Amino acid sequence: METDYKGLVEKKFGKSLKEIMYEICIEKGLEKWDGAELLGVPVETFAAWRSKFRFGPLQWRADQAAILRKKNIEKYNEELLNSDLNRVFIHKGERTIESFKEIIERMLELAKTKRSKHSEVSLDEISILMKIGILENTLEYINDFEKNKLHEKFERELELYTSFTHK
Repeated sequence: METDYKGLVEKKFGKSLKEIMYEICIEKGLEKWDGAELLGVPVETFAAWRSKFRFGPLQWRADQAAILRKKNIEKYNEELLNSDLNRVFIHKGERTIESFKEIIERMLELAKTKRSKHSEVSLDEISILMKIGILENTLEYINDFEKNKLHEKFERELELYTSFTHK
């Protein structure tokens, strides 16, 4: 019965069932009832097709998260290819912006190394990702400070905040 519907739907839309389901589930974001009605098939058939192609909302998000996780790990591994976490600090013991920047960069390298060694989703992974984001933002602030642009950034954010809160 399901195969009969498959042939009818593919003929009607002139595409493979997978392409049709992608458009309906991912691009249009239709629920199973609306999708089934659009295709003229029972809800159970539509739901089975959606599961088969992993286009259900939770399946799709999980698959996309896994793809993103893999890409980030590959990016981190590439960034860290010639990195030696045990190398000597150039500015160790100094109380300068250069010393602060160096230790933040090294902490970021360490966090990315830890992240690239984690293969599963866990609270540790979330903690490491948060740390990476914080360290990257800190480096961005240091770089803006060194370029004398951090005050401008603050002024823009303050202006944006003020424009939203005084409406």
